[in-house]
Amino acid sequence: MSLSILGRHDRLAHLLPEAKELRITGFQSPAEDEAEGRLSLDALTGLGAPHIWVVAVTDDSLIGFGLYQGDHLVVDRSYALTIGDARTYAARLVVVDLGDGSGYRVRMMTSDEGGRLVLRAANRFTPDVSLECEEAIEVWGTVTWIIGRVG
Repeated sequence: MSLSILGRHDRLAHLLPEAKELRITGFQSPAEDEAEGRLSLDALTGLGAPHIWVVAVTDDSLIGFGLYQGDHLVVDRSYALTIGDARTYAARLVVVDLGDGSGYRVRMMTSDEGGRLVLRAANRFTPDVSLECEEAIEVWGTVTWIIGRVG
């Protein structure tokens, strides 16, 4: 015989599978038509999937993008951002390795004044990196959500 330990809610669920419907006496409340499910940050952002990662902002170097220390970036590693997508859609934040040994950084993939695709840093004094060059630049993932604390 195998056993599985159930929580309090699970122990009662098999006794009254639809207990909320059994309590209705008379007419059903019109408010139940507007009832919504619970808000799940995991379901909304895809957290828990193997290709979704959360990256913490640990300093103030990304203030130029509106990202502050303590914010969290939800990064989708499976999101294949092609050069055509980057030119068609609005600018996107990406996590990249520029190959200089300093690790991963957040850059904005956008077009410059000449229409060339570039990676732009949050600091306006840092020069743009052209994506139409010979150097290999690894795009680690695309930022899909920003989770920040207000206040």
